[in-house]
Amino acid sequence: MNRAFLWSLSVLFIALVGMRYNVSILAWVMYVPLLILVRDSRGIKGWLSIFVLFQVAYFLQVSKIVTEPMPYIMALLFSAPMAVGSFVILWIYEKIRVRISELMGVFFFASLMSVSEWLTYYTSELGSWGAMSYTKLHDLAFLQMSSLFGITLGSFFIYLSSAFIASFILIKDKKELLKPALIMIGIYTIFYTYGVFRLENAQKSPTLKVAAIVSDMQITQEKIPKKSYLQKGTQTLIDKTKQAISYGAKLVAWNEGATIVFKNDEEVFIKQLKAISQKSGVDLVIAYIVPIDGIKKFENKYLYIQKGEVIDSYFKYHPVPGEGAIKGEKIAKVIYHDKINISGAICYDFDFPSLGRELAKKGIDIAVVPSSDWRGIDHIHGKMAMVRAIEGGYSLLRPVRGATSYAFDAYGRVRASMSYFEENERIMIASIPTKRVKTLYSKVGDIFPMVLLLFLGFVGIKVLRST
Repeated sequence: MNRAFLWSLSVLFIALVGMRYNVSILAWVMYVPLLILVRDSRGIKGWLSIFVLFQVAYFLQVSKIVTEPMPYIMALLFSAPMAVGSFVILWIYEKIRVRISELMGVFFFASLMSVSEWLTYYTSELGSWGAMSYTKLHDLAFLQMSSLFGITLGSFFIYLSSAFIASFILIKDKKELLKPALIMIGIYTIFYTYGVFRLENAQKSPTLKVAAIVSDMQITQEKIPKKSYLQKGTQTLIDKTKQAISYGAKLVAWNEGATIVFKNDEEVFIKQLKAISQKSGVDLVIAYIVPIDGIKKFENKYLYIQKGEVIDSYFKYHPVPGEGAIKGEKIAKVIYHDKINISGAICYDFDFPSLGRELAKKGIDIAVVPSSDWRGIDHIHGKMAMVRAIEGGYSLLRPVRGATSYAFDAYGRVRASMSYFEENERIMIASIPTKRVKTLYSKVGDIFPMVLLLFLGFVGIKVLRST
């Protein structure tokens, strides 16, 4: 096939799949032209063209989420390492593929890509952005597989699809692949059917009335706003908290960094909120920023206030790379509220499946995740967090500045939503289930990618012995 055509098609597919404007159906064939192209790549010139392909494709993909206030340089900062990592993985794949059977090569590709995803969010601070399962955030039946073996299972099937199709196109004798392909389609169908039945037979549960309060204050890492601006905005948040309580909310949460409170003013600030909690009997999750060295270094935290007392002071456990937040040293406490176990995290923390699973292992029923996003990742980031709820079997309340606030149940079904870009009172009320749903993933964790890792080791040993 024409290399220029395959090169262009590869760039187009990678650019269109994932992130914003996700053409999700293309995920199933995303790597087909690339897998065909790479078989004809020889020498420095051939592999250089693949390297450039990845740089262009991932820059275009990540650029889809760049909107105000994010500069386009941020797209390059994230896309460049993604492209380098993908290039290295594909190079390894091709060097191994030529020394194993066609069928083993298909499974080797899907395993290698899936394990690389897992290692990225398990061992680095890059999170699970780019996981292929996230191309199906609209498909709840598909996402129910995450309750069994996490997001790696769904990603594996998607990668496997491209590998099988590319091999079918390239080889003459297709009998070797036909039976295994049909078997894998059957296995996928079983998992998908499980997802359909799981949704249709969802566990019934009592509910808790909760509220998400969203700040209108514009707080960025460029500079600290004037104190008068912050005081006025903070009072508005407090007034809205009281309003949500009057609506009957039993738990009220603010979005991430809802306001900035200076160290000298923090005691008085907390005292006000403790009084509200004491008087109303309502639990408060108050997220705010405390500057330490201007905006370069700061505390990004929330306080869990119950019956007028601060029960937990939680610092963001996974600050975004480049963010000046002081890294938290421990995950959030589990708070007992009227027979309900409640805990939480802050925004980017829930891009890490391991943290969401740790909370599930502690037996939580509800996760509260104050967040702050921007238009370019609206819906996407909220639904990525939703997958943690499916994996762990708990409800999720996610108040968000700059995007859509959500309340989800343990199956990923939306219980309430509120757009930041519409005129509203910035108070979202929802009734969310309070009874945890048991999931296999919360028990066995990342056993599936570990099995894939063992398969990769087996292939590696086989190749070494053949040399």
